[in-house]
Amino acid sequence: MLHTVNSLLDPQDEARVRVVVLDSATNNILDEFDVGETGYDYYQGSIAVNAAGQVVIGYNRSGLDPATGKIGFYARAYKTLADGTLVETMAETLLKESLTNDYHNGSVDGQPAAGRQRWGDYSQVSVDPTQYDGFWVIGQFAREPNNAANGHPGGTGGTRWSTWIANIRAGAVPEPATWAMMLIGFGFVGAGMRRARSVTVSFG
Repeated sequence: MLHTVNSLLDPQDEARVRVVVLDSATNNILDEFDVGETGYDYYQGSIAVNAAGQVVIGYNRSGLDPATGKIGFYARAYKTLADGTLVETMAETLLKESLTNDYHNGSVDGQPAAGRQRWGDYSQVSVDPTQYDGFWVIGQFAREPNNAANGHPGGTGGTRWSTWIANIRAGAVPEPATWAMMLIGFGFVGAGMRRARSVTVSFG
């Protein structure tokens, strides 16, 4: 299976993160849905899937409106069923809220923003190799206005952004078939350990 995310606009002109699960052999769509709620824009989506079919999606979400809402960095978790559909196991969770709602990009602090504004540039989700259900989620938040009052005497009045890194445990209980595969894997590991212990090395 292939899990993907991309950004799009819905009929109400609000940004959404679309999630698609494809059959990698036939390219058939197994599941497809949008992440988003009325009144918010969702963007900069990223996704990762572990061997157990657990899925974590990271993204930025706007505030109630571009002028007063603080952009937040969020995540959701799902488990993949045998037919490829996703079932939510962790509802929308705020990982980091921006510290300022002033997203001016190239405009003067305190004045109306000119043109399109940055609402974060990227996000990334990756599997944590040290935890069976762990994921690392990386995203951005607006930290402070780029001006003298915030210690940037040469600042233009735009916004300074920072990167936020969080660790998430997906925590979904694996499907029976997944448990069977895990037990088989543990059996191979145990057999390998027994073979390793049976090797005798002599010196001298």
